[in-house]
Amino acid sequence: MSTSKQIISESLSLTTMSPETALKLFENCAVLIIAGVPPGTEFGIDLKSFYVGEDFRGVKMIPEGVHVIYCSSRGPYGDMAPRVGFTHFFKRGEIVIREWDNNTEELRHRVHKGIIDETDNIKRNLRNLDRYLAPYDYDTLVKWSNLTANITEETVRRLSPDNGIVRNSIELLSCADADRPRGANTSLEPTSTRLTKIRSWMDEEELLPKLKAIPGTIPKFTCLPPRCPKNAPPSEISKHYIDSIAAVELLLQGCEKEIYEEIEFTFILFLCCHSIEALSHWRNILLLLSNSEKAAEKFSGFFRKYSTVLQHQLPELPLELMEQNQNNTVYLDVRRLVLNCYQAGLTSAARQLEKSINETLLWKFENLFEEDPDEMPTVVEL
Repeated sequence: MSTSKQIISESLSLTTMSPETALKLFENCAVLIIAGVPPGTEFGIDLKSFYVGEDFRGVKMIPEGVHVIYCSSRGPYGDMAPRVGFTHFFKRGEIVIREWDNNTEELRHRVHKGIIDETDNIKRNLRNLDRYLAPYDYDTLVKWSNLTANITEETVRRLSPDNGIVRNSIELLSCADADRPRGANTSLEPTSTRLTKIRSWMDEEELLPKLKAIPGTIPKFTCLPPRCPKNAPPSEISKHYIDSIAAVELLLQGCEKEIYEEIEFTFILFLCCHSIEALSHWRNILLLLSNSEKAAEKFSGFFRKYSTVLQHQLPELPLELMEQNQNNTVYLDVRRLVLNCYQAGLTSAARQLEKSINETLLWKFENLFEEDPDEMPTVVEL
């Protein structure tokens, strides 16, 4: 175990940390140096944010691992801009330098010919900068470690946008008139009301403009397979809707580790940078995984780990996604996931997840094993 990890395991609270421990953390952990951030700007690292003052120059005592740094500028009337941030896998003793860009109101790489000499100079005089550096918030480190337990430096490199900047919404290129949707006619008229609803849901994407993100600005998430393949015959639609094993197999086959890392990475991008794209991707993965009892049985190891990470993630959701009602798709998906885990024989994992979210979110899955009429198989007459 490295020196920094040994120190971290000894004391996790700034309020009870001894001067000796703080000094060891200062000397062994990473440092983030920031130049030019205007006073009153919201600055955050991981789960802790604050408004900076005149003398703020960065953060010290950053433990080794992945961290998310974000800022939100203050307007002339006190209004706060959306958060803009970046992820970085800090190494032991590393010094990371960023500077404020007044034009874009975000942090950027500090680039000039003497950057190496500047870094060496900061390292030599780090103790003189101590009073200008905010300490990393060790009171939230355990929670952060649970949320990022499987994220590696390679995960950050693989999934981060090419330009390194994470925004709350992606930047889109304008849509040319030729690319605008014109609608589509279909001669298929399913006799089932349920099939009509499914087909309508599948065709909605065809009515949306084909907008494309500005190259290099979007996180490089995995392209999720459709829950039901397009142009599937009526006899196949019900099968895919009832159990999405085919889509889950396409998603997980040979890359369970990468998807598990991606689930954690997308969640911290949402949690820290309020990324709408990241939250949408996280919810779409949940929807896919929660809709297959066969997948829970086939990929039992993955689903056990997934149920554990959800125990850490779900309590951090925004309030509107914590409501236990039929309009909350996250609640409905988690309920279905718990049921599928029980039915697939993952009793211990399902029971632990159910117990955890009952304690943290007060969700109760009453009548869990009763058959829902909406989930009954549909018979299609051809």
